[in-house]
Amino acid sequence: MLKKFNSEDDLARYLSLLILKKIKGKKKFVLGCPGGRSLKKTYYYLGIFSTKLKVSLENLIIVMMDEYVIKKKGKFHLVNPKSHFSCVRFSNQVIKKLLNYKKNNKSKLKEKNILFPEIKVPNNYDHQIRKLGGIDVFLLASGASDGHVAFNNIYSKLNQGTHIAKLSKKTREDNMKTFPQFEKLSEVPKYGLTVGLKTIYSLSKQGILVLAGKQKRRAYQKINSLKKFDREWPASIIYKCKKNSIYVDKKAQTT
Repeated sequence: MLKKFNSEDDLARYLSLLILKKIKGKKKFVLGCPGGRSLKKTYYYLGIFSTKLKVSLENLIIVMMDEYVIKKKGKFHLVNPKSHFSCVRFSNQVIKKLLNYKKNNKSKLKEKNILFPEIKVPNNYDHQIRKLGGIDVFLLASGASDGHVAFNNIYSKLNQGTHIAKLSKKTREDNMKTFPQFEKLSEVPKYGLTVGLKTIYSLSKQGILVLAGKQKRRAYQKINSLKKFDREWPASIIYKCKKNSIYVDKKAQTT
């Protein structure tokens, strides 16, 4: 389902209220979240509206999509969580902070409920998600230039679960814009720990791909022209999700 909005704020407000409607009264709600710019306004409105509407986030579980890793002496290591580009840092300093806007301790999103894959056995993340009953809503974003979703690129396999991926040059260039503190491409890590395409489509009950802003015009044109999964544009995995929606704002639609 393609749903169009006049602005990114309209999109984010609608999406946040949709999620809160699903969360309300649930003993557990699992939300898949990307780091980066694409869903930041949605996180902002989730925080404001959940406080205003008195929807507790104490039972919300966040499944984060990925984290950067570096390779030293043939072994992979997670980046320092205090690094400006760390997804762990983003989840705590941006997502958790925005969602917990003016909340008391009882209704806050708990830090222990923000989940990340483990580097030693990445695929254990998929087992963990299954034990939770799957992801109720998986929020997705598309790379502007190459359609990467999480750290999955054109070389990613459809049947692959959570894994360590080598990042393409285009993905790394896109991420320089996401984290402007990067001064040159060589500073951007070349590897990432990421949910796989199979993780996304097989473990989510609903997928929502968000395309907002003029920088997502190419992504929207590509996704809208495909109508089905194409490995050349990994974010088209949205079409393989059991229940799928694409939310796009006016700036992303404009040619």
